[in-house]
Amino acid sequence: MMGQARMRMASEDNKRTGSRQVALFGTFDTENFGDCLFPLIVKHELRKRLEDVEVVLFSPTSRVVKTANYSEVHAFHQLGDVFRTIVPAFVIGGGALLATEHVLFAYPQIRLLYPYSLKCWLLPAMIACSWKCPLVLNGIGLGPFDDAYGRLAAKYLKGAAIRGVRDPVTQTFLTELGIRSEIVPDCGLLVPELQSDSEWEVQYRTVKTEFGLPEKYVAVQASLYLGSQLEAVAETVSEAVRRAGLPVVLIPICHHLNDLVALRLMQGVFSRKGIQTVLVDRILTTLETAAVLSRAEIYAGTSLHGALVTLSFGKPVVSFSLSTMKKNRAVLSVLGLEDRTVDDVSALPDRIHEALHGPRDSYRTGLRRATRALAVFFDRVSEVIWSQSGAPLATPLKMKVSSSGEVICAGIEDDLVAVKELCQDNARRLSLTRRCAAFVVRNNRAASEYYDRVLHWWTAERTG
Repeated sequence: MMGQARMRMASEDNKRTGSRQVALFGTFDTENFGDCLFPLIVKHELRKRLEDVEVVLFSPTSRVVKTANYSEVHAFHQLGDVFRTIVPAFVIGGGALLATEHVLFAYPQIRLLYPYSLKCWLLPAMIACSWKCPLVLNGIGLGPFDDAYGRLAAKYLKGAAIRGVRDPVTQTFLTELGIRSEIVPDCGLLVPELQSDSEWEVQYRTVKTEFGLPEKYVAVQASLYLGSQLEAVAETVSEAVRRAGLPVVLIPICHHLNDLVALRLMQGVFSRKGIQTVLVDRILTTLETAAVLSRAEIYAGTSLHGALVTLSFGKPVVSFSLSTMKKNRAVLSVLGLEDRTVDDVSALPDRIHEALHGPRDSYRTGLRRATRALAVFFDRVSEVIWSQSGAPLATPLKMKVSSSGEVICAGIEDDLVAVKELCQDNARRLSLTRRCAAFVVRNNRAASEYYDRVLHWWTAERTG
């Protein structure tokens, strides 16, 4: 494995001393592999460089999900209650946080004010301005974005000490808003460093014993958003797997998208083809999932971080998605691996065969270059945190949240009113019926899975 062998650019001997507090913002309350990775990586990288640093997690809610390898998440509205003694630093990301929409399947609410995403980037950036805290963007990506928020984005993101984005698409978007940024590889590539080789072995053996994993396997994952293409993907992947002569481990990664429903459908196709499969039907922790990916001969799936983490352990990947979804291709292009992405289902068998049997020097070179860039990036982030935060507070930092959920903070009142008005316009587009239905269905896993099965069947019938 590569975890212990990598060059570490910050040794135990040159750690910065002095107490520091960091507020880390993201969707760490979501049952999703990638989102639950970021806190582990950021904490690990900062603690390598700063002797006494406390990283406090903030998300739209205070849920601690089953995938998490951490025990506490603060809801955004608790921000004003946490920091009492020293000026904190704010770090935003990673993930596709630069968005402005309500996502009811992940954050089902009847009463809407701020979309979940604004609690992860815009509102924290505004509070950082009010509190005069250093602000860092950690490899964030672009999601669905309403141009009406462009003025506020430009005003408050320009104040960030470091503006790291994870792909050229996001960089271009910010450039059009007049914001300079730098491309930083997604920090999910640093996963092997989270544990020693022996610790990864323990994680893997635990899951292997529980599910009877084969010695060699293809790791396959897919999400239901593939819609009518899901069965076609299963057919073509099965062709590639049969050529390789390997069994399949079906591993859910995006639980918030009900991957398990999609993988059960794919398992039916594989079974009819006589392909041996093992379905991991328990919600694994983030580290357990990474351990299973680390031992795969190849990963084929829709999850971006499924691909990145498998790559980080030196294994080949094929990432597939709909042609309308550019995220995976954009992020992998930073590693020079856009050719590992597929949106034409018919190309999957050949692409998987090429990845399994082709040379691996090119992506390993890209991986080494990316990890070096990330080491330098976290050196700079640590320097910002050490040099620009930690001063004793003369008076308490103030941020209040009204009974209606509205943020109140000195010095940015007019812009908070502008945000509220934009959010109200956004909320009017979502009917009360839709909000109530999402609240009932998505807050119950069994109901959510059943709904998605029925919806998938109905959609397939209509398009078939």
